[in-house]
Amino acid sequence: MSESVNKLDPQTLTLGSWPQEGIMRIVLISDTHMQHRKLVMSEGDMLIHAGDFTNKGRKTDIKDFDDWLGGLDYRHKIVVVGNHDTETDILAINKAGRVETETIPENAVVLKNETVDIEGLTVFGSPYTLDPFGIDWWAHKADSEEEMEQHMNNMQEGVDIAVTHSPPHGIGDINHIKSHCGSKAVRQSVEKCNPAVHVFGHIHEGRGLYQSKEVKCNTLFVNASSLPSPLKSGLCQPFVLDIDLSTKTVVI
Repeated sequence: MSESVNKLDPQTLTLGSWPQEGIMRIVLISDTHMQHRKLVMSEGDMLIHAGDFTNKGRKTDIKDFDDWLGGLDYRHKIVVVGNHDTETDILAINKAGRVETETIPENAVVLKNETVDIEGLTVFGSPYTLDPFGIDWWAHKADSEEEMEQHMNNMQEGVDIAVTHSPPHGIGDINHIKSHCGSKAVRQSVEKCNPAVHVFGHIHEGRGLYQSKEVKCNTLFVNASSLPSPLKSGLCQPFVLDIDLSTKTVVI
């Protein structure tokens, strides 16, 4: 872990009674890889999924995930797709030699370098990740930090919740061979905009809650990967947090 980051105990998040006026309860998951129906979902107002809901991004798998989303009882559902969700990206479909059209979940707001207002909270989402391997089926790939920076330029100050599939460099981004896999451009953009929460996934081993030691960054970073390792079985339950709508801060 980077020396500029603290990893927090999950018990840091204090949950009061729910529902509660003026409080938005948010349920966070990511990297479910077709295990979504095995999750025991927590109650809340908003669900955020930070990508990789499939393994190979086939249309039938995307539709199964979308059907599951449709049956969940949340007022708001936000999804950012991941690199494994191939058939959400026509460029990846073509490079992989598949004869398909894009399939996008319909039972959630799917964000692609854009923002949405949810009951006064501004939520930004981006699916892009760095592809160091040159994999043809890799959805929403970026070949360089410069390209990642262009995507993240769509996030402006005033964002309350950032959702990216990519981790920020140095925060929840260390894989099983102890390499940092996050994006410097993502980290710079998030620290500049200072949202209350940054939700991401992609690197399963990095699951956890983090805070940067940067003086001007108060963001709670959450690697919400539901599968804690791509090499092991077992599901983790969702992270759940409350945001005070009047102050737009995480209740801790």
